[in-house]
Amino acid sequence: MEKPEKVFIGEDGFWSKWFSKLLFTLISVKVWGLVAGTWISTYLLLNQKVIDIGGKTFELSFSSTQWVTFNTTIWALIFGMKEVFRISEKRDKNEKAALDKRLETKEKVAAMIQAPNHPSTVKVNTDGTETVGSEPD
Repeated sequence: MEKPEKVFIGEDGFWSKWFSKLLFTLISVKVWGLVAGTWISTYLLLNQKVIDIGGKTFELSFSSTQWVTFNTTIWALIFGMKEVFRISEKRDKNEKAALDKRLETKEKVAAMIQAPNHPSTVKVNTDGTETVGSEPD
């Protein structure tokens, strides 16, 4: 697979590629997860509510410590997984490249063996039997 070529500001196609990248990013689930999590936690931080039900007090909000803990945890998980997937993708590409190189080597060896000037490793004897890998005469 070819690497996408980089386009710089001012070159043809830059803004269309930039806009499509922006749209794909906005469609991404992780972006919406970060936006929603940050918005809800901020709402809960700014709107402090306490209710009393049957003599028990319930806090329907976040403290500043809870807000920081929640947001840093969510952001770290999402961006940490992004890095894990990036590393995994790079490893897969390296393994594929190694397998492709190994296959190319095998094809070259097979082509050399099939070449008309390559001595055959299988000899047919006069009685019809075959000798495989015999010493040269």
